Amino acid sequence: MAREIKFRAWNKNLEEYVNSEKFVIDPTNGDVIDVGGYELLEVNNEAVLEQYTGIDDRVDNSVYENDIVEIEYTAGHHEKWDMDTLARIEDYDDVDTIVRGVVHIWPSTGVIINHISSENPEQFVGDYRIPQYLHINKDCAVIGNIHKNPELLEE
Repeated sequence: MAREIKFRAWNKNLEEYVNSEKFVIDPTNGDVIDVGGYELLEVNNEAVLEQYTGIDDRVDNSVYENDIVEIEYTAGHHEKWDMDTLARIEDYDDVDTIVRGVVHIWPSTGVIINHISSENPEQFVGDYRIPQYLHINKDCAVIGNIHKNPELLEE
């Protein structure tokens, strides 16, 4: 099954999304043309074009570039065993927290988040630092986007 190709455009002047059903992209110059009443929007100067990643989050929201998502992050899994009974007596992760970041599509890597922050940054010590980027999947949750919710990226 092929990935659905769709876009949305953030109008920098109006500070709102142009309805994805009402615009097309001019193949000669890449400008966004809204057929629903807006004037021509020049990509990068007046509009930010964002592509659907092909991923829907855990509540079926479409995930686009520049969305801010949260994911559960764990690192450093350990198990301790009782050597007499061979029973597991403890099971823990060095890092077990929620992280959030900005969605990007990297052609060579796939769908990732970067600009990562954590609700519990104190867990990232020793060998475990906040990662530079993470791959995402359906287990993420869209909580906003960089245009409407930049405060979500503040640590």
